Amino acid sequence: MNRARRAMCALSLAALWHASGGSGDADALQEPPPTPGAAGLRQVPADAYADDGVAALIERARAQRKARADGLTSFELTYRERIYAGLGGRALRRERAMFHQERAARMRWAAEGDHIIRWLGVRRGVPIAGLGVEFEDDLREDDAFDLDFDILDPASEHVAIGSDWALHPLADTAALHYRYRSGDTLRIRFAGSDRTVTLIEAVVEPREGRFDRIAGSFWFDADAGVLTRAAYRPAIEYDFDREQPEDADDVPGFVKPIRARVDFITIDYGLQELRWWLPNRMAFDATATVAGRWSVPVRFEWTFEDYLVDREQTLDPGETLPPGWTRWVDRDEETPTSEADTLEASAVGTRVGIRVGRRAERRGEPDAERTRDDPLTAEADSLPENSRPVVIIVPPINELVAAPELLEPLFSPGVVAFEANELNQLKDRLSSLRIPAAGALAPRLDLIPGLGRLRYNRVEGLSLNARFGWPTGNSSEFAVTPRIGIPEWEPGVEVGWRRQTARGGFGITAYRRLTDLGDWGRPLSLGNSFNSLMLGYDEGLYFRETGFELSASRQGARTRVEATLFAERHQNAPKRSDASLPNLFGDATFPDNIFAERGDIAGISGRWRAFSSVDPGVPVLSGSAWGEAATGDFGDYGRVAVSAALQLPLGLWSLALEGATGRVFGEPPLQRHFHLGGSYTLRAFDPGAAAGESFRLGRVELGRGFRIGDPAYDVGGSALRVTAFWDAAWAGPRDGFGTEGWRSSVGAGFSIMEGLFRIDIARAVRGGDTWRLHLYTDGIM
Repeated sequence: MNRARRAMCALSLAALWHASGGSGDADALQEPPPTPGAAGLRQVPADAYADDGVAALIERARAQRKARADGLTSFELTYRERIYAGLGGRALRRERAMFHQERAARMRWAAEGDHIIRWLGVRRGVPIAGLGVEFEDDLREDDAFDLDFDILDPASEHVAIGSDWALHPLADTAALHYRYRSGDTLRIRFAGSDRTVTLIEAVVEPREGRFDRIAGSFWFDADAGVLTRAAYRPAIEYDFDREQPEDADDVPGFVKPIRARVDFITIDYGLQELRWWLPNRMAFDATATVAGRWSVPVRFEWTFEDYLVDREQTLDPGETLPPGWTRWVDRDEETPTSEADTLEASAVGTRVGIRVGRRAERRGEPDAERTRDDPLTAEADSLPENSRPVVIIVPPINELVAAPELLEPLFSPGVVAFEANELNQLKDRLSSLRIPAAGALAPRLDLIPGLGRLRYNRVEGLSLNARFGWPTGNSSEFAVTPRIGIPEWEPGVEVGWRRQTARGGFGITAYRRLTDLGDWGRPLSLGNSFNSLMLGYDEGLYFRETGFELSASRQGARTRVEATLFAERHQNAPKRSDASLPNLFGDATFPDNIFAERGDIAGISGRWRAFSSVDPGVPVLSGSAWGEAATGDFGDYGRVAVSAALQLPLGLWSLALEGATGRVFGEPPLQRHFHLGGSYTLRAFDPGAAAGESFRLGRVELGRGFRIGDPAYDVGGSALRVTAFWDAAWAGPRDGFGTEGWRSSVGAGFSIMEGLFRIDIARAVRGGDTWRLHLYTDGIM
């Protein structure tokens, strides 16, 4: 399962891995060292600290950073981790759960001696493929038991998840790259004691808009000078082409651009024994995008509970283990295995071994003296990086997957470490920080065909666009996107500016472009281009529009709202091409495109989308509502529609139901009526086979899934499902709904990866007798 899971997630998580520092390419970040001052120390820029108070706080925190664990001999805690990665985006009606992992362990940190991890539970799966937990035959080679112990080390304050991708704001050289100012102050009085703790916020803002800079809010104990809470994010989003140009050359152009936006990284510390600030909870939220259409939201969450500090510990590296348990030593450097590294078996059935870590040893440096490098100057940071063996103890597999200590997956409505309102406030706080314009980000011209740049349809023929982008800030860009089609030779162009944040976006665009009716599917996409060229079946109904628009969007955990103010001219777009593979070997031709009435209009349109869950093991409800109100040459008109779909898991079987209805008001042009037919409404019929001022739609699907992994680890979902379906629809005058004019079809097909890809064969049974093969994405099941 590990190989399958890695294959599934490799491309979609590549951006997030690099964004979190997975590359570890320090050479790419080297800069000439700054000039030392008269006293041989680094010069601090005059504008580094906004006031003397924050300067003293940062200097004290920098000094205490090296000694925050003084006097602490050991502690033990329960660690819980949850990871989730989904697959969604504007092109999909709902998000699918692509990967999840839950782990729990009892851990021991010691100032002297071995660290210990006793795993209590591990569960993971790829729901979109119906894969559950599986482990390597040799548990020592399984990445389910990999854990960077630095997240627990009280002397380690990582700014990143992964290797060092950004400079820590307390590093020796940090004042050269950041500015600091005082924030809020908070006083906490502990009940039952006379202890009052004063927390002071330091706001850290980068001097440049670069990905290897951070912006954040850092809270310190005013007395102890140690970090108690941090919330931060990179100054700008990660761009694969910009950050990893050599690797980007090996990635096919049709999946670009690959970008990742880290919304926040946050860690809270708790005051243990009223003396030591130790980790309490951590979270990381990011979204990668591929080709501008597919999104991969990723969430990490950690909790640290049930501390025993400087007390008798419950974990013993040499304890006698029951039969079936496994124990080994994980070393953090590549060193030859010696006899001293071996733990003797303590019971029959216990497997023993040595796990050699992946990180290379810095030759010639004792472990206690190793230091991390400042990735911006390649000079040593003064904070030591200790590395000692970690003893890992693992119970039998059947106990791991059923452990009561495991939390529910992040896509379940269970308890979470951070409440939604906390995270929303945190995102708003980070969005308010000052980040310089991304002046160092050069304009870029994209000519390589991508998923949205190369397309084929019966109006344009084969068309290609280019894109010239000019960053205007850390989250905004001005872009010019021209397009030309062959044989239509009708030029189009979009010129616009857009700002995108963690919770929404805003943009203004002037355009002359080909568009579709916009109610179902995405005809101007790679999927429909493939159908048009290879199958001779174009699902789009097109017209041309020229105008400008103001658009805004708001993104929630399970909802998305889009609104647009527009003023535009509509023009007809006749068919220009019949080229297709069926036409090459026969006389198949595309039907004529819809006739669009010419006129000028202005108005507002919007769409709301929502879904209830990404868990394929529970009923999932998804829905959409959209509408438009406009005035102009056609008079005043409006249109509104709603749709809803419900998927019900029934063991290996699944049932899906979908219904939709809508109507227009006033006298809209023909291109603003409702047109049904095609993969998303009425299979086996051509687009526009049913059209009118109102419509009704109903669809039923029944599917039987097939498991790939061990059924004992079933997580719901299915990589492959055989389906049967029935579609029925009516469209006509607003007051003409009745028994006449209904069309229906039946068929069977395959659903791949929870409906992400569909292959259907449909036959019309009422209103026609045609057969049709449909290949499309985002089915209801």
